[in-house]
Amino acid sequence: MSRHPGEETGVHGTGWAQVHGGYFSDPEVARPLVEAVCRLWGESHPEVIVDLGGGTGFLLSQLRKAGIGDATAMVDIDCSDAQLGMLHGSGLSSVRGSVDRFRRAEVVSAGKKALFAMRSVLHYAGEGGLTPLLAHLRAQAEEGERWVHQTACFEREEDAACLNALYRKMRTGKWYPTVAGLRDRLISAGWQVDEVRPAPTLLLESGELGRRYGLTQADLRRIREEMAAEFGAKRDVFRLVPDGFQADLHYRIFVCRAIS
Repeated sequence: MSRHPGEETGVHGTGWAQVHGGYFSDPEVARPLVEAVCRLWGESHPEVIVDLGGGTGFLLSQLRKAGIGDATAMVDIDCSDAQLGMLHGSGLSSVRGSVDRFRRAEVVSAGKKALFAMRSVLHYAGEGGLTPLLAHLRAQAEEGERWVHQTACFEREEDAACLNALYRKMRTGKWYPTVAGLRDRLISAGWQVDEVRPAPTLLLESGELGRRYGLTQADLRRIREEMAAEFGAKRDVFRLVPDGFQADLHYRIFVCRAIS
């Protein structure tokens, strides 16, 4: 993956709950994804739910609170020791590994049915790594198994281009597709897309982005000036503010099925 999640350890562990205004630790923000996973769990009755890149185990803990009982095993795959360390005493299982290299046998026992979940991970693969990652994930799923993921993507090409330019200027390898483009890649990789639904937008603030990615004030000023020149002072997904800039990261929830 072009920028490994494990490289951002400065915000891992106890500090993760506060990142981006607490977006990734807010039960109300997570509710649409939790509801989607619970609905599929009720339909398919998997023995195991695997959260791919599950970090601190927040999503799995919300699934437990939503009524998925101990009879369903829950496994968190993540590459960060600091993130997985937050699972201690939670009753959830963990596997240290990367979503682009793990093997099904590491997380799902033979003969068991799995339901896969994921939130805000696919952009780490970068543009060139996305299709191989989708194919790898399909190879770990058995035909008919479901995968529910909340992924950052944009309806309009120009909005995706704007955010991708911003992340390039921040020296990350992250990349965001359009909704239609991601759907096409999923289908090509062997995933049937049964449903696409909206999820809450994430507000990005330049100061916090600077702390997350190790950017200096000079870096942020340069990025602000370059983005204003290339994309204008005000757009649907990028805005100048007196002391920096803001951007909106749009999310969609994809309900997918592994097909032959």
